[in-house]
Amino acid sequence: MTGNTVVFVTDQRQENLASYLPGRKRVLDWRGKEPPEDAQKVLEESRWIVLPIPVSKIEKNKWISKMLKQKLTTGKAAGWTFFGGVFSREWEERMEDAGVEYWDLMKDANVVHQNAYITAEATVAEILKYSDYSIRGQKIIVSGYGRCGREIANILGALGAKVTVLARSVEARRLARFEGHEAVAFSYGPEEAYGARTIVNTVPATVIREPMIREMHSDAVIIDIASRPGGTDIAAAEAYGIKVVAALGLPGIYTTKSSARILADAITGHTHPKLGGEEEKPWIFQILI
Repeated sequence: MTGNTVVFVTDQRQENLASYLPGRKRVLDWRGKEPPEDAQKVLEESRWIVLPIPVSKIEKNKWISKMLKQKLTTGKAAGWTFFGGVFSREWEERMEDAGVEYWDLMKDANVVHQNAYITAEATVAEILKYSDYSIRGQKIIVSGYGRCGREIANILGALGAKVTVLARSVEARRLARFEGHEAVAFSYGPEEAYGARTIVNTVPATVIREPMIREMHSDAVIIDIASRPGGTDIAAAEAYGIKVVAALGLPGIYTTKSSARILADAITGHTHPKLGGEEEKPWIFQILI
């Protein structure tokens, strides 16, 4: 096993990631229904395995997912280190049972912080794309005040929006008010929705419900960036004719080079100097799946 790296490419961010990792680049197309002849050799000669974000995207290629899981189960993944984001419990258990290292990049504090700002910028792009109204002067509801919700509210406020934050905790609402926004509990959602033309949801639980949706104007839009199944009652939105945009994986769609650099810095931070240098010149295999 050498110091080669495999990057499974499912979006532009993963494709750009290789540019920021040390080593010679080689693109391989594994999008077929059967493993190519060099698949086993590439994996056997690699040490660092970079899975997609979220890791569940690897399941789109059944034979790759099966091959990786078999290697973990049979002990043939010894010496590998996995990187990815939002590992399922199944993947975590397989890697822990196999005794291999893995790093969830979405739990890296620096990645999460920088990702939140990129997500906020991309959310602005989604609003401009789907809303009929200018951000400046518009009342916009931001549901949730975690890292992403906070960044989104602040960037929208800087652009002149009248931001109202919906948050469960007293501390989150207090912080939102301190940072210049209106802030209320979710129970006030229907009242606040009446004058809003855009709602941005960041909460991965159903918090945008029928009582709130029925108060929205017919040309309002909900931008839901929460992981599936999101935080919006889709059936209620359809019943009232409210557009819902499932804006998932925004860093993999917008500012993909900046997003890739953030991931690469985190990966090399965990592997440096083992990932390679000027003398070793390992391969970085970009695997299109």
